[in-house]
Amino acid sequence: MFANFFWEVWGDRFAFFSLVILAVILPVVFVGAPIVSHFYDVSWVSPSVLPVSPAESGTLLGLDEMGRNQFYLLFVAARNSFFLAAAVTFFSFVLGVGVGVFSGFYGGKIDHIVMRVTDTWSMLPFLMVVVVLLNVFGKTVFNFILFFTLFTWIFRARLIRAAALSVRESEFISASKTLGTPNIVIIFREMLPNIVDIVVANFVLTLAANIGIETGLSLLGFGLGYDYPSLGVMLQNAVNPFYLRYFWWTWLPPLALVVIMMLCINFLGNAARQACSGARQACSGHR
Repeated sequence: MFANFFWEVWGDRFAFFSLVILAVILPVVFVGAPIVSHFYDVSWVSPSVLPVSPAESGTLLGLDEMGRNQFYLLFVAARNSFFLAAAVTFFSFVLGVGVGVFSGFYGGKIDHIVMRVTDTWSMLPFLMVVVVLLNVFGKTVFNFILFFTLFTWIFRARLIRAAALSVRESEFISASKTLGTPNIVIIFREMLPNIVDIVVANFVLTLAANIGIETGLSLLGFGLGYDYPSLGVMLQNAVNPFYLRYFWWTWLPPLALVVIMMLCINFLGNAARQACSGARQACSGHR
């Protein structure tokens, strides 16, 4: 699978450059953010009337209206946004893949009950509910990850359940059952490898989408706020037409970083899907 992914990325110029860009951005962000946080308190608030330009402040990206160095803040904000999106994506997939595979493999009444639960859960306006829950129980990192995971796993479960139902009807699954292979072994050895392309591709694409969702919520003021800087929090100034026109350094760098990260992750997600699909076809040919 990894060999297929390498050759897929090598043959796709967009995926290759996306990998290179992310290989530069993510290590720099995750290594630089702790260093910046140690020497510079990005949560410190210094009352100011207007942001200060890079030329006037003598800094690379200027200062925001709170007196914070925008360049230093960008490290911490990018790290926080990626961490929140990655954590929500990971936990929602762990729960969604587990429920989806279980429901699709066993079928019958179990599948019917699980699907009715997910149908009911999916009817809720989850973004609105999450915003309310965050305001009631507090805008903390733990609550953000918890509430988003509770309301997004259902979409993963429905997708994986459909794939599991299709694989369950395959001849090799029936042969394994006839030979008396335990269900847990069939699930991990036969079923999961045949849906891994769907899992991987949707994981990567969902990661990009969650970065956008977190950024959008923070942009509108429903995120974790200034105590936990994110790219969306930095973009809040773009809502103000005055800031949008005259203080570009407060919103253009985080906007560019969000767009770059989401595009790169999407290109890699497509390459991963192609690689996993090729590996699965190769495995099927050897059966």
